[in-house]
Amino acid sequence: MEFHYELIPTDFGSRVLIIRRQAPLVSFQIWVRAGSKYEKPGITGISHMLEHMMFKGSQNYGPQEHAKRVQELGGEFNAFTSHDKTVYFENIAPHYLEEIIKMEADRFLRPSFASEEFLREKEVVMEERKLRTDNSPYGKAEEELFALAFQAHPYHWPIIGWASDIENFSRDGLLEYFRLRYTPANSFFVLCGHVPEDALSLLEKYFKGWEGGRVQDPPLPSEPEQKGNRRSEMIMDVKLPFVFMGFVTPGYCHRDFVLLSIIDRVLTEGESSRLWQSLVHRKGLAIKAGGGIYPMGDYSLFFFYGVSSGKGTLENLEQALVEEITDYKLRPPEMEKARNQVLAETVSSLERAYYTGLSAGEGLLNCGEPETFLHQLEQLRRAKEEEVLEVWRRYLREGRRNTVLVRGEE
Repeated sequence: MEFHYELIPTDFGSRVLIIRRQAPLVSFQIWVRAGSKYEKPGITGISHMLEHMMFKGSQNYGPQEHAKRVQELGGEFNAFTSHDKTVYFENIAPHYLEEIIKMEADRFLRPSFASEEFLREKEVVMEERKLRTDNSPYGKAEEELFALAFQAHPYHWPIIGWASDIENFSRDGLLEYFRLRYTPANSFFVLCGHVPEDALSLLEKYFKGWEGGRVQDPPLPSEPEQKGNRRSEMIMDVKLPFVFMGFVTPGYCHRDFVLLSIIDRVLTEGESSRLWQSLVHRKGLAIKAGGGIYPMGDYSLFFFYGVSSGKGTLENLEQALVEEITDYKLRPPEMEKARNQVLAETVSSLERAYYTGLSAGEGLLNCGEPETFLHQLEQLRRAKEEEVLEVWRRYLREGRRNTVLVRGEE
């Protein structure tokens, strides 16, 4: 597929990635190097908290006024925080782009962070954590799996943060983190779709005066090579016990990342996958089974799960999962089916300007190359069976397994 872009420095010290294509909308995105891996004990979750506060008003717009205006213009908007970044976006008709840039500049340069809004939003985040993690067996087990798999790297702690840290957030601490990380040199813009010719000049007009250099982060600790299986058992209020299992695998830019996506499809994708067919249909040990890959910049986590049917013990289900994960074989139709699934879904998603912008932004953020996703597609097309099998044996093997067993209360 054709992919043309311009990566242009701005007068105020940031960069803008412009991808022009035939589309009814323009996707406007701001990528900030502010994610959970840049945090430390005591302020875990502050990147996510800051994302919430960015919707709580600025000098010229009241709380939620920005969001209300985007909706009035018929646009889409949101933001998300991950391990490696925070991204803000609007998908809007091109003739409204100037108003969007003006509003974004106001909250990036002049956020209000009112004390009463801060205290109210801290309670909102605490409730979000309770709902998604503390009161969710699956959320709690996922958090435990990450903590088990990552012993040294800050992927160890959750994006939403530990509850004790959220409770102790201060407005002054939030402001300090904002001033450190929300700088032009620590951020970049992505505009994809029907991009107006004056987009760059509009950015320079409204973001003029935004100051701050690139954060000089100390090197993050590397995750030591795992030398043995790790496991954790949890007792929770669940009717059906389940198993979570994970393996630390290479990050987004590594050449093995694409090959792992083929293995992912073979083992976990839908009811035709090996895990479902074996654990649910043939052995009857699970009512559902699957998994996936959490793609991150420095490492990824390849995870699997099985929810017990009540037939056999939880250990029987765990062993059956291990047997399928370590059955290093590709049957004749599996390789092509998996390859075609990934290719088709990727190409289909890239028909939308928003997803093309996200893909290019991910490449620029993590690999320094917006076209990384094109290299991955080409690698996927050329992948050979023996390459996939070699990667499978290297990463999904004995001694690298992390397991969380969740049992019901007696």
